[in-house]
Amino acid sequence: MAVPIEEAIAALSTFSLEDDQPEVQGPGFWVSAEGGATISPIEYSDVAAYRLSLSEDTKAINQLNTLIQEGKEMGSVLYTYRSCVKALPQLPDSMKQSQADLYLETYQVLDLEMSRLREIQRWQASAASKLAADMQRFSRPERRINGPTVTHLWSMLKLLDVLIQLDHLKNAKASIPNDFSWYKRTFTQVSVQWQDTDSMREELDDLQIFLSTRWAILLNLHVEMFRVNNVEDILQVLIVFIVESLELNFALLFPERHTLLRVLPVLVVLAASSEKDSESLYKRVKINRLMNIFKNDPVVPAFPDLHLSPAAILKELSTYFPKFSAQTRLLTLPAPHELPLREAQEYPFSVSDL
Repeated sequence: MAVPIEEAIAALSTFSLEDDQPEVQGPGFWVSAEGGATISPIEYSDVAAYRLSLSEDTKAINQLNTLIQEGKEMGSVLYTYRSCVKALPQLPDSMKQSQADLYLETYQVLDLEMSRLREIQRWQASAASKLAADMQRFSRPERRINGPTVTHLWSMLKLLDVLIQLDHLKNAKASIPNDFSWYKRTFTQVSVQWQDTDSMREELDDLQIFLSTRWAILLNLHVEMFRVNNVEDILQVLIVFIVESLELNFALLFPERHTLLRVLPVLVVLAASSEKDSESLYKRVKINRLMNIFKNDPVVPAFPDLHLSPAAILKELSTYFPKFSAQTRLLTLPAPHELPLREAQEYPFSVSDL
C-alpha cells in the first residue's frame, strides 16, 4: 500500500539529526558532474522501496526520457543526411539500353535512405501520441490539484524540444525533397513489373506529405493533444513554468535555457487555440512578459550551423493557426532579418538557415 507523500515527510521530520553524530560510513569521494534534480541514474527504480504514490509518475518520466534519447538519435540521422542523387551515375546515350538496370539500382540505393526517413516519420507519430497522452493525464480534475512535478515538466519540455528540432531540420534540409523526387520517379519505373504495389504507393504518398509539409510534426502533435478537452490547462502550466524559469534565472546552463526559448513560442501558439483560451493564458502571463523574453533572445541556437528565431516561428505558425493570428502584438516582434543593423551584428547567423 502506497504511503501518502505528506505522511512520509511528517515521518522524516521525527528523525533525530543532532550534530556530531558518529558516521557509520565515511564520506563518498565520487562526485557526478552530470547528475541533477531532473536526472535519475537508476531510472527511479528505488521509488517502489519507499512505498510512495509516485510509481505512475516515475513510469511516465522514464518513458519520456527514453523517447528523448531516441529523438536525439533521430536528430543525428537527420542532421547528417546528405544528398545521394549527386553521387548517382548518369548513363551516356550509347548505353540507354541499360536504363532499366540503372533505375533498379538507383531505387535500391535511395530506398535505404528513405527507410531512415520512414523510421523518423513513424517515431515522431508515436512520440507525439505518447506526449499528448501524458499531458492529457493532467487534464483530469483529480490530477490538477498538485500537477506534474518539476522533473516531469522538464521531461515534457525536452521531448517537445526534440520534436521541434526535428521539424526544423526537416524544413531546412533541401536535399531531402530532391532525393525523394528521384526516389518516387525510380519507383514509378521499377514498380511496373511488380504486383500488389498499392500499399507501397500509399506509404510513399504518406511519406511525401510528411516531407513536403512544413511543421508537419508540430501539426500532428496539435491534433493528438486536442483529442480531449481541457488540455489547455497543462499548456498554461508549462508556459508559466518557462516564463518564471527564464525571468528568475532558474535555468543556469545554456542548453536548458535554449530548450525553454525554443519551446516557449510553440507552446504559446498551441495554448492560444481559441479566444477564450488565449484570454485565460494572458491573465496568468502578461503579454509584455512574453515580448520581453523574445526581444532579449531574438536568435536561439538549435544546431551548430542552424538557428531558430522565436519571432519568426510565431509569424510562420500564425498561418497554420488562424486563431493565433489575432495576437497582433506578438506578431509585431521583429524577425532576425528585420532587426536594426547594430543589433543584428551581435548575432552572427545566416538568414537562410532560419
